[in-house]
Amino acid sequence: MLKKEKIVFFMLLAFTLAGCQRGAESDRAEANAAAEAEDEKKPQGFSKLEWKIVDRNKALEENPKLVEVVNDTNAGDPLSAIMQAGHSAMSKLNTSTMEYNAKLQSYINADGAEDPKPISFEEFNAAAKLNSNNVKGLYKWQTYAYDETTGKVTILEDREEKRRIYEASGREFKADD
Repeated sequence: MLKKEKIVFFMLLAFTLAGCQRGAESDRAEANAAAEAEDEKKPQGFSKLEWKIVDRNKALEENPKLVEVVNDTNAGDPLSAIMQAGHSAMSKLNTSTMEYNAKLQSYINADGAEDPKPISFEEFNAAAKLNSNNVKGLYKWQTYAYDETTGKVTILEDREEKRRIYEASGREFKADD
């Protein structure tokens, strides 16, 4: 058994050293090709939104065209359904988790009151920043919104931004999408 291990070790060492003998030019060419292939794999215009939570009431005051949505699955083919289900499940899980954490925080702040008032947006946003895993599962034209009067977390969608992104990527925009 010891002989086999030595043979395997020397073979791995030989393969490693043989790989190191290539010129720097071929390494640069491979790196450039890999970078180009990586750029082609990235979604055009449909990258996930960077983390952002807004005050629902202020956002709707500033832009009344924002629409409250629930990320559901409505695809006609299995592959699209699987991809949509991922967004749907992640966003539902995150809204529930954020609401639950906000409710726990309001009970902590309530000092024994049976029905505590929801925490402020500033408190909610600060708590949400502690766990950045909660802000995934959205499209670029969506954002999580916290309503400090009810303590609910929803998803707001900017349909104009969605239309612009669809058209820029060559997809047909449907109002009921």
